[in-house]
Amino acid sequence: MRSSSFDQWVYVAAPLFTYGLIVLGLAAWGWVAGGAEGGNPLSTFFRAISFTLHRLTGVAGWAMAGALTGLTAAGFAAVGVYWDVAWHIDYGRDDELFTPAHTMILIGLNGLVFAAGVAVLFATLDRPKDGSGSRSRLRVPWSALVLGALGFGASAAFPLDDLWHKAYGVDVTLWSPTHLQLIIGGSLSPIAIWLMIREGRQETDSGPTGLGRAIEVLTFGAILTGLSIVQGEFDFGVPQFQVLYQPILIVAAAGLALVAARTVLGAGGALLTVLAFLVLRGTFTFLVGGALNHTAPRFPLYLVAAVAVEVAALVLGTEGRLRFAAASGVAVATIGLAAELVWIRLSGWGSPSANGLPLAVVLSVAAGVAAAILGAALVQRAVPSAAAGLRPVVVAAAGVALLAVLAVPLPRNVGDVTAVISLDRLDGEATVTVQLDPASAAEDATVFGVLAWQGGGRVLAELDEVGPGRYVSSRPVPVSGEWKSMVGLQRGDEVMAAPIYLPADPEIGASAIPAQAERRVPFSLNTDILLREAKDGPAWPALASYAGVTLVLAVWLALFTRAASRVRPPSRPPGGRLGLGGGPALTATR
Repeated sequence: MRSSSFDQWVYVAAPLFTYGLIVLGLAAWGWVAGGAEGGNPLSTFFRAISFTLHRLTGVAGWAMAGALTGLTAAGFAAVGVYWDVAWHIDYGRDDELFTPAHTMILIGLNGLVFAAGVAVLFATLDRPKDGSGSRSRLRVPWSALVLGALGFGASAAFPLDDLWHKAYGVDVTLWSPTHLQLIIGGSLSPIAIWLMIREGRQETDSGPTGLGRAIEVLTFGAILTGLSIVQGEFDFGVPQFQVLYQPILIVAAAGLALVAARTVLGAGGALLTVLAFLVLRGTFTFLVGGALNHTAPRFPLYLVAAVAVEVAALVLGTEGRLRFAAASGVAVATIGLAAELVWIRLSGWGSPSANGLPLAVVLSVAAGVAAAILGAALVQRAVPSAAAGLRPVVVAAAGVALLAVLAVPLPRNVGDVTAVISLDRLDGEATVTVQLDPASAAEDATVFGVLAWQGGGRVLAELDEVGPGRYVSSRPVPVSGEWKSMVGLQRGDEVMAAPIYLPADPEIGASAIPAQAERRVPFSLNTDILLREAKDGPAWPALASYAGVTLVLAVWLALFTRAASRVRPPSRPPGGRLGLGGGPALTATR
């Protein structure tokens, strides 16, 4: 059970306090520099911040105020998500609703709405006065509308999530419809933030400063980070779906984010985006696995994928958007994916199997090309090309293709496999021996190993073959106390598991499965064990949840399409090469 100590709440309060100090500092700087106009004290305070942000970044103050607030909120929510997932893997259920991690997620998602409001407020105050000497009517930038809708839609998932858990139990799946709604809302927010930065650049008389460009690079790193969050079940090594999803999700995130970044930022843009991503994900991993002492999430590196995109741009150029996107998608899904599989093995993250690799490559290529086309389409209005742009029918086809690829690994079935599980126990742990029937059951496996979790951490062990159908764990695993342990087996669309040890759970009426010297047990769906707390319930909460996420996704897509279509090149583009120098005139646009 979770107990919230004082030091855990410090992680929630400290970033908010720091944010407040930064806001006060920006206002003071603007006031001293002469950016504050006459008027009521509150409007003067906000215009001083806007003046300072424009002076420092070369981007309209309203856009940078909203963008920086949004990046802060998105990062806040991301830490909360990783913290919450790690806790569930290490310790199981919560015993209170407003845990520090849950509070961080809620504050972060509502912070996106707040960031949108900040952008609207500053954009309205930044408008010039009309002939009567008063400000014109409320101004709502399209990018602020998108960001606010993301935050509102994601936050709306919380009551639906409560309904889901009351109907179907306190499961811990990351991909339930309500969890996906709040996760996708937060993960797409950096794209809306980039649209906000670009909308703000359209109003400036010169290019951004070095700081302004660095913030745009950071935003693309946040985009890649956001698109990678849905990989969480694989990052923590407790997947409940086909492992085929892992390469597809890695390639899709890289294809979209890196093609967009290289198109906008110029030469080196994909590499800088990955460096920003590594800083962000490295920070999250340090906080969760180091400072908070939980299971640390692993993550793909994307470095070779970035090099592949840079080479594609160097050889083919980025003017032909479809050609560049297609080549980049293929390169990311082959060379880039191969490097990630090597990284997974060398880092101890897992042991990728060659079984199913041809299908994984085919689906990854399709996902990579489709995602790269979507990434190129997202930014094509920001960087005009002499060649023909992407036609709407091509973009729509890419979106449909990506959805189709994501649907392929969705089925989860059970094969006719039985295991005789033997334990050689020593001080609460045991070396596990598994005899499969039929003996060839694991020959085509994509995943086969032992997992232990919720005893204060997570333990993975490979199963090494020592005879026909007979396997021994590479290390002892916990089989006592609050730990849960099982043998996992995936082959094709069969996602199965057999229990080794499960403690009694009176709260949900579950009996113990003791650690026996030898037990014969059939494999079942892995969720029968991983989601032991799940229960059957009425159909209407599921219908409401799926309808809610479908509606929200449709609204988000429509708003993104509208906002992206209104992006125009900056009035004075900075040139064809990426540089962090230069800057605007020191007079804010009013």
